Amino acid sequence: MERGEIRIADEDWILIGASTFRDLVKGTERILGSGAVTVWLEAGKHAGREFSGNLVRLGMEFEELPSMLEEFFTEGGWGKIQAEVDFTKKEALVTIENSALARQTNTEEPVCHFARGFIAGVCDVMFHGSTECLETKCIAKGDAYCEFGVKRKQPY
Repeated sequence: MERGEIRIADEDWILIGASTFRDLVKGTERILGSGAVTVWLEAGKHAGREFSGNLVRLGMEFEELPSMLEEFFTEGGWGKIQAEVDFTKKEALVTIENSALARQTNTEEPVCHFARGFIAGVCDVMFHGSTECLETKCIAKGDAYCEFGVKRKQPY
């Protein structure tokens, strides 16, 4: 590893301020309108699949991914995350307290599109198929925490 690099799960990472990330999201929304949701959701899905896929390739078991997701999000400053996963039903309920994407934001609609995508991407790998992830609660809307329900849609 070169000086000036951060590697996590065999990936090259950079640190970015939460307010800068929120500004990127808002700027994308100004330019693309509602299409920005799709951009951030797909970017999150790609990141979540890559992150968890690399962990599995490095030897992590699928059943260990929820605790890694909790630790990564929480220690990475994204907010305090908790994941309840049912591997039999291929479903998950994920909550994030103090979400970096939603805090200091006030809206009528959920705003955690990147996190929703990231969670879906991790679940795609855990459940061996495409998943649907919906944000049912969001701090930006005045809820106490952000909540995401995930279900597998179809196998790969």
